[in-house]
Amino acid sequence: MDQALTLVVLAVVAIALVTMVGNRLGVAAPLLLLAVGGVVGLMPFVPAIEVEPEWILAGVLPPLLYSAAVSMPAIEFRRELRAISGLSVVLVLASALVLGWFFTLVVPGLSYAWGVALGAIMSPTDAVATSIVKRFGISPRVVAILEGEGLLNDATALVLLRASVAAAATGWSVGGIARDFAVAVVVAVAIGVVVGRVNLWLRARTLQASVNTALSLAVPFAAALPAEHLGASGLVAAVVAGLVTGRGSPRVLSPQHRLSDAEVWRTVEVLLEGAIFLVMGLELFGLLVDLDEDDHHLGRTIAVAAAALAIVLLVRAAFVAPLLLALSRRAKRGRPCATGSTGCASWRRTPTGSPRPSRPGRGSTPAGGAGRHGWSACASSRSGSSASGCAYGAGSPTSTT
Repeated sequence: MDQALTLVVLAVVAIALVTMVGNRLGVAAPLLLLAVGGVVGLMPFVPAIEVEPEWILAGVLPPLLYSAAVSMPAIEFRRELRAISGLSVVLVLASALVLGWFFTLVVPGLSYAWGVALGAIMSPTDAVATSIVKRFGISPRVVAILEGEGLLNDATALVLLRASVAAAATGWSVGGIARDFAVAVVVAVAIGVVVGRVNLWLRARTLQASVNTALSLAVPFAAALPAEHLGASGLVAAVVAGLVTGRGSPRVLSPQHRLSDAEVWRTVEVLLEGAIFLVMGLELFGLLVDLDEDDHHLGRTIAVAAAALAIVLLVRAAFVAPLLLALSRRAKRGRPCATGSTGCASWRRTPTGSPRPSRPGRGSTPAGGAGRHGWSACASSRSGSSASGCAYGAGSPTSTT
């Protein structure tokens, strides 16, 4: 017991120190933690470490994805839903299928179902990639799409992994896998919506900020565990509960409660993300031992992994290139006016031929939000002393100051 507590304390201190160093060096802290864990794990006096996958799947990923979903702007998620769905579902499925074919070629005796299972493990991107992308000044719209993808691609991969493993045991059936996938997602979405709404109803009646935040810590597990029990995706349920909570919390929770939530959940994110990458590094020595005991050649294993990585990148590039082109064209069509101007309006012709600005709800939305609420916010800002302008257009909501 004392040894376990000592390891936990050392891990928390290591995560905090490495995160501080990473911020100063401008390097993503998870990558540094991965390196630190790998170095420590290779030391001769450190035993091989192995963590049960269920601890990660059931205890770590649901709160991480829930927290990311709560902070995801609902407007951006809805606006980019088509792109997010393509990246988090279609791209993951395509990558897993192509990788499954590749693994059947390079691994003797491996069936296609097990190949797809391995491909499902490698297909989803990691949230660390998004944090690195932000450092290069990438468009906020692209960053929002990548963050939305990160919410759902893990869940897609896990559902596909389970379906592939079941197919390997009982027989391969595309229709059966598609049916299992659809049922798992639909049931998880329903559970997530119910848990999210119950969460908002209960917390709206809780006055103490500390108690309110404590309740929020239970929400991802309240969504994930029933979904897993019913054979659905617990991660999808946690994400949907987070989206429902994030959308409704400004209306039912006080600013004090939301600030308390933000601080606590940011700490949870730092510790859990750091723990995942630290453990990954510590498990490196155990993986090398397993390879040696199974008589696998290390060089061949690295070559297969590198080729699989190249395939993932090629499939992603082939999928993302036309997606970015379509987004660029849509942005150009929806641009209301020249960059840098204020108080812009999209003009449409009246029956008499004279131009007049489009009203909200007819192909354009004020920067303040959708419908009459956004129009009221825009009117209020214009009537004040500040020189804030509201932009209208057929594209995405924008605001200029």
